Amino acid sequence: MIRIYDSENTLLYTIRKVLNANFRETIDGEMLLSFSTTMSSSILIQAGRLAEYSGQYFSIAQVSKSMQNGIAVCNVSCEHISYILNDSAYDITEFYFTGTPAAGLAKILEGTPFSAGVVEMSDVCTMKINQSVSRRAALMQFVAIVNGEIEYSGYSINIRAHRGSAEYKMVMDGKNVTDVSVSYDYRENTASYTLSFFKLLDISVGDNIQIIFHPLNINVRTRIIAVEYNPFYRYNIKVEVGQYKPSVSNTFYIIEKTMSDLEDTVAEISEIGTRYTIEFGKIIGNGTFYFSKAYTDEPYYMVEADDGSAVAVTLLKNGDTYIGGTISGAQTATKTLVVFYCTLPVE
Repeated sequence: MIRIYDSENTLLYTIRKVLNANFRETIDGEMLLSFSTTMSSSILIQAGRLAEYSGQYFSIAQVSKSMQNGIAVCNVSCEHISYILNDSAYDITEFYFTGTPAAGLAKILEGTPFSAGVVEMSDVCTMKINQSVSRRAALMQFVAIVNGEIEYSGYSINIRAHRGSAEYKMVMDGKNVTDVSVSYDYRENTASYTLSFFKLLDISVGDNIQIIFHPLNINVRTRIIAVEYNPFYRYNIKVEVGQYKPSVSNTFYIIEKTMSDLEDTVAEISEIGTRYTIEFGKIIGNGTFYFSKAYTDEPYYMVEADDGSAVAVTLLKNGDTYIGGTISGAQTATKTLVVFYCTLPVE
């Protein structure tokens, strides 16, 4: 059943029958619900109110009405309540945390309707943000940093080391599966299976499963990364399987402090009476930065990698002059800011 609540979490109506419905959940935090019902059951369904299904809360994002075969129908689209963290009121412009994942999750959720639930990781972690991002994006970034998987429980948010069953569940023809179709996407390295069950099977997002279907010569061990089904009739379940690894974005922290940190150095150099110029730029991965001109004296330099990589700089020479520097030790996607202080020749 689906329950409808107002903004004060007061129960308004319980929907026990629908014309059709669809629920979708993915391991990376997506959760959507849609359903259609008759107009007589829809008087209290309004955009902005809440829908609850199986203990999970959804914001009613869209309501449309139509006539189908002489029947007035109300179509409802909902998104998980955590999507309100995309509202600008919850945006983060600056965030710095070092500590346990449980404490970090609690700090990210401060000032929101959500609370930190179970966090299965304990190793100290660090996250920095110095530009405007949505609170939900920050949350997903934090989950990726601790190498976890997000799980919702009402207004509580958990971070699991492994969602679902770690043991492989058997999904076999002749026992619980009557029909199977499979679609391979070699660009994304994923496979999408649609399974029809003779009887209801207890599977969920994150489960390790072994699919055996002899007519199609399928025998594969994999993991469920998404499920989609009609919550009022769970005998046809679309299952997407594949490998899942959360990705950490490098765009949340822009290197802006290095130049200001060097201001004191500039002042000290100015007192010497020697004229200097600054050559600077950004290198992605390993590479070479060339100066705009050659310099006789060995440059002083500073570097900072956005992901904390221990990059190294090797100065390049052409004869007796310095013409640039080579960055090594960086990851493929590492962005390294390089700043060189070069002595100008005396005029």
